[in-house]
Amino acid sequence: MMAFEICESKKEDLEKILELLKEFAIHENMLDDVKCTTKELEESFFKHEYAKALSLKVDGEIIGYVMYYFTFSSFWGLGGLYLEDIYIQPKHRKKGYARAVFKYLAQICKEKNLKRLEWVCLNDNDLGIEFYTKLNARHMNEWRTYRLEGKNLEALM
Repeated sequence: MMAFEICESKKEDLEKILELLKEFAIHENMLDDVKCTTKELEESFFKHEYAKALSLKVDGEIIGYVMYYFTFSSFWGLGGLYLEDIYIQPKHRKKGYARAVFKYLAQICKEKNLKRLEWVCLNDNDLGIEFYTKLNARHMNEWRTYRLEGKNLEALM
């Protein structure tokens, strides 16, 4: 059996992570939206610490990644964890690795007294929806996601 491990990403992992991020973007039909470089990832994760990255490895080879950051709930007065990305290459799916990632993230929540683990999922991601349902994750269908970016964001400045 192959050895699976989850570890904090290092600077030398970022080139592979960017490659996998582009695979993920192709999967979501969003490759044109990928603007970041390894330098920007390095600054975001290691200099500014906007977010954290985990490398998912099988026998030492990076086969996926996770990106997350911390949030805050005003109603609870406590922090949370927002899962920005989880990506595992298709040939490595359905082997329990995603469940291991969620257990890992749940442990971070426990250690830091975080009361929420949240993420979004595309409506057509049937495999993800099925998996999240099996985790007993609640679909927050009463909420809408909004975004300001590019010229629309700049118009407010």
